[in-house]
Amino acid sequence: MIRQPMPPRRELPPEVRDRLRRRLWSELDRPREARRVPVRVPVAAIACAATVVVAGSVVFAQNVPQAPDQMRASMGLDPVSADASGQLDRCYTAVSAVREVPDRAQWRVVRSSVVAGVAVTAARVAGKPVFCETAGTAVTVSDPDAAPAPAGPSSTGALFATSNGTIAGVADPGWQRFELRVTVAPDRVVSAEAELSDGLFVARLGVDVETGAKVEAVRGSAYTFGPIPPVIR
Repeated sequence: MIRQPMPPRRELPPEVRDRLRRRLWSELDRPREARRVPVRVPVAAIACAATVVVAGSVVFAQNVPQAPDQMRASMGLDPVSADASGQLDRCYTAVSAVREVPDRAQWRVVRSSVVAGVAVTAARVAGKPVFCETAGTAVTVSDPDAAPAPAGPSSTGALFATSNGTIAGVADPGWQRFELRVTVAPDRVVSAEAELSDGLFVARLGVDVETGAKVEAVRGSAYTFGPIPPVIR
C-alpha cells in the first residue's frame, strides 16, 4: 500500500481568519431564546372568570347605598340619600309652621344618620347651619338665627342639644378632631367623638343634654360651652 503525502498546510489570509473569529465570538455571546410554549386556556375557564367578575360587580352595586359618605363621594355618587332629604322635609315643615324661614329649596343636607331610631340631620339653610332630630313623630330643630354657644376661646360653638343626647354645632377650622363630654352627675361623665362634615359637628352621647348639663369640647384641654340656644319643636 502506497501512502500519498498530505498536501502542505495552507494558512488562511489574516482578514479571513479575523472575520471567522468575530463571527464565532458573536455566536457564542448571543443569548439563547427561550422556547415559546403556547398556553391554551379552556373556554369554560374564561366563562367562569367572567361570571365571577360580573357577580362581584352586582354585589358591590347592591351595597353602594350602604357605603360610607367618603367612599360614595370618591366614586362620584351623591352622599345624600333620599331618606336624608325626607328627614329634612320634616324639619322644614316643623319649623316653618312656627316661624318664617327660607324656602325649602335653600335647605341643603350636609350629613344625616340614624341610630336606634333617632335620625339626626345636619344642614345649611341659606348658608346658615341648622340641625334637626326626628324620633318617631317628634321633630326637634335648632334655631336658624341663633348664635353658637362658644367653647372657651375657640370658634367651636354648640347650637343644638336634645334630650336624646345629641349635641351639634359649628367646628373651629383648626379642630380636625375632638370629643364632646357631658357631666351628668358628680361621679358620672359621658363622652363621644364629634363627627365632622363641612365645618359642622354632630355627637351622640345617649344622655339628656338639654336640661342644663355641663357640656365641654375636649381637644387636649377641656373647653366648656356657654348656654346652648333652645330648640324649636
